[in-house]
Amino acid sequence: MKKLLVIALLFASTTAHAGRIKEVVIMATEDVEQTLNLLNPDFRYVIKGQGFTEADDSTGTAIQTVVAVRNLITMQTREWTCTTQFHKAPEFFEITYTICK
Repeated sequence: MKKLLVIALLFASTTAHAGRIKEVVIMATEDVEQTLNLLNPDFRYVIKGQGFTEADDSTGTAIQTVVAVRNLITMQTREWTCTTQFHKAPEFFEITYTICK
């Protein structure tokens, strides 16, 4: 019975942790959309990759997003590498900034 309880507690904490990671990735994606004006109907984009990268400070985290953006008017495609920096807030993480190159 103890083993079952321990397994249930571990599974619950793992699920909660995965949910928090997913939320950080969603926040980074939304900030990249805003930074590059990707909600403009003249653009289509594909996220080619996303993952954690080195943060500016030890209490934060950072997400790197690689996105290909197609301008539907000029039909040109450009690839951007964006880094979204987060800092630890009392409740959760908050975005410090996003830089795209």
